[in-house]
Amino acid sequence: MGWIRKILLGALLAGALLFLAIGPRPQIDPSEDGVVVIRYWEKWGGGNEARVMQQIVDRFNAERRRNAEGKLIRVEYLGVSGVDMKVLLATSADVPPEVAGVWDYTIPSMGELGALRSFEDLLAERNEWVAPEKRVTVEQLRESYKPIFWEACSHDGELYALCTTPWVTALHWNKELFAAKADELRAAGLDPNRAPRTIDELDRYADILYEIEDGRIVTAGYMPSYPAWLAGYIVFAFDGRFYDPQTNRMQYDTPEMRHMYTWIRGYTERYGLDMINAFQGGVNQTIAARDPFVAGKLAMFFSGPWVTTSFEDYNPKGNRWRVSKAVEMSEDSPLADRKDNYVWGAAPFPSLDGEKVVGYASANVLIIPRGAEHSQEAFEFVMYVNERRVMERLCTGVGMPSPFREVSDDFYKKNLNPYIDVYERVAMSPHVGLRPDIPILPELRNDMEKLVQKVYMMSNTPEDALRHSQEKLQRSLDRFFASQAKREAKREAGG
Repeated sequence: MGWIRKILLGALLAGALLFLAIGPRPQIDPSEDGVVVIRYWEKWGGGNEARVMQQIVDRFNAERRRNAEGKLIRVEYLGVSGVDMKVLLATSADVPPEVAGVWDYTIPSMGELGALRSFEDLLAERNEWVAPEKRVTVEQLRESYKPIFWEACSHDGELYALCTTPWVTALHWNKELFAAKADELRAAGLDPNRAPRTIDELDRYADILYEIEDGRIVTAGYMPSYPAWLAGYIVFAFDGRFYDPQTNRMQYDTPEMRHMYTWIRGYTERYGLDMINAFQGGVNQTIAARDPFVAGKLAMFFSGPWVTTSFEDYNPKGNRWRVSKAVEMSEDSPLADRKDNYVWGAAPFPSLDGEKVVGYASANVLIIPRGAEHSQEAFEFVMYVNERRVMERLCTGVGMPSPFREVSDDFYKKNLNPYIDVYERVAMSPHVGLRPDIPILPELRNDMEKLVQKVYMMSNTPEDALRHSQEKLQRSLDRFFASQAKREAKREAGG
C-alpha cells in the first residue's frame, strides 16, 4: 500500500511539517504535577460548531475527571485546518495528538494505513479501571447507536471512532416561493403546503417554481447539481450504490446510476445550458452569503441540517418568519409552531416510489491516532462526549440529529433545528445510504463532484462519464487490493 501512503502523506508534506514545527501547542503546561493534558485537534477552527464544542471541552475540564492513576485529565482544544492529513503526518512522525475530530469518510484509508487505535481495544482497557457502573461493552454501545452511524464509525467490522455531530440529508424547500405559486401548483394537482414525495413530483413542482424573465432564470425550482460536492449522493433515491463489497466492484456503470445522471442532465436540457450558466455565475458552492436557497432564489435543494445555521448567519429573518426567536423557543411552544416560524421546511428527499425514506448519512467523528501518548485519557474524553446528556447538548447546539437511538423530549424542543424530527426519521430509515467502506474515498469524492458537473454541464453524456468513472475508480481499487494481498503474503511468509 506504499502508493496510498505516498499520496496521502506526500501531498501536504511541506505545509504539515511547518505546522508541526510552529503550529499550536497546549496552553496548559504538560508537566504540571498530577495533570495529563490531552491535545485535541479539531477541524472546526471557528463558527458555531467550534463554539459549542469548546463549551463541551470546558465542561469536561470543570468536572475534573481522573485517569486510572488518579491524575487529572484536561483537554486542550485546537482548531486545525487540513486536520486529517496533519494527523497522518504527525502519526507517521510519532507525535500525534491524543484525539482528533475528522470526517467519517477518512476512516477507511486511515484504518488501512494503521493510523488509528481500535476503540474496541480501548473500551476493553477502560473497563479494567473505571468503576463498575461506568463499564460499557461494545455490544451495549452498539445497541445504543443508530445502525447507520455505528457503521459510519467503523471500517472492516472494527470500531475506530465515535460521533460528535452526525448528519443526514433531506429536501429543503422555500415556503414563501411555494405560496407564491400556490394556485399553479394546485391546478397541477400538487399541494403547495408540502414538499414533493416522488422524483416525478419533484420535477413537476420544479417546473412550476422556475421563474424565467427575458430569457434568464430569476428563480430556480430545483438544481440537481447544487451543491456539487453533495449531489452525487442522490443516488440512494434511485436505489443505486457506489460499490459491491461481495464482488469488490464499483457500481457506476449500472442502470440505477444511468437513470440518475440522465435525470440530472434532463434539467439542463429543459432550461438550457446558457440560462443555467448565467444563473449559476458567481454562485458559491459552499455556505456563503450568495447561497441561492438562503437568498430565496432556489425553491428546493438537497442538503443537510446546517441549513438552520446558514440562515442564521446570512438571512436570520428566514428563521424568524413570524415571531421572534425568544417567543419561538418559549417553554410552551410546540414543535409544529416552531416549524411555522421558518421560511424554509425540510422533508425526506423524494424516492422513486414515494414510499421509501431515503437519504445519505455522514458524521463528524473523534479518533485516537496510533501512538497517542495518553490514549486512555483521550478515550475517557471521547466517552464523555458520547454520554447522552453531553451528546444532546452538542447536537442540540448545532442543530444536528443524535447518533443515539433514544433521545429526550428536550432534544426536540430545544434543538437549534426545528425539523430535527425529519432528520431523525431519515437516520433511522433502513434505506438511508452511507459512503462505501473502501480506502479510495478521497478519490471517489473528488471524481463524484466532477462527474456531476460534467453531466449537468453537458460536456459528457451520462453513459460516457459513468463508464470513465467506473474504469478509473476500479483501477484504483484493484491496485489497492493487489497491494494488500502482497503485504499479507509477505507477513504470512515472515517477511
